[in-house]
Amino acid sequence: MYIDVEKMGKTKELLLKIAKGINPLTGEPFEKQSFLNDPKIVRGFYFMAEVLDNTAKGGYQNRYRGGYDKFIITPEQKSRVTFPAEKIGVNEFSRCVNSCIDLNQSRKLTGVELNKRLKKLGILNAENTPEGKTRTILNETSAKYGFETEKRSYNGVEYDKILINEAGKKYLLDNLEKIMAVELEKAS
Repeated sequence: MYIDVEKMGKTKELLLKIAKGINPLTGEPFEKQSFLNDPKIVRGFYFMAEVLDNTAKGGYQNRYRGGYDKFIITPEQKSRVTFPAEKIGVNEFSRCVNSCIDLNQSRKLTGVELNKRLKKLGILNAENTPEGKTRTILNETSAKYGFETEKRSYNGVEYDKILINEAGKKYLLDNLEKIMAVELEKAS
């Protein structure tokens, strides 16, 4: 099957602009009430951008043959990882790392997997909400590892967004192999 890698790259950039709340035709931000600002829609655009990127890199070819069960990042790949200047969440951290790893040798890093291991290490905690959901929260040691919260609002509901500052980005990248080696309990 022929894959137009250049077209996939352009489409990925278009999807990333939409995911970041920017109209790709005008360069203007979407209106606050736009459905394109809904976190579920935004995650979908980021996911599709990742699918295009992984397909262009050949990352999905091996998944059909059993996939990779280990996360691998070389020192050279680590040296190429760049982060936005502002504070970021674990999903953005993972996207930055995934853009530098070889998907023909490693599985992708996900924010969910990273969060689980950070909780296991005691860097973050989990809390049950009255709605029966679980959310990630900071604990007394989180700040020392570069994690902080910022008030955000979505559809008039205020919440605390967990963000990684510069010290946190450095800590996570420097210790990524150790963090990803943490064993998680298997679901029964």
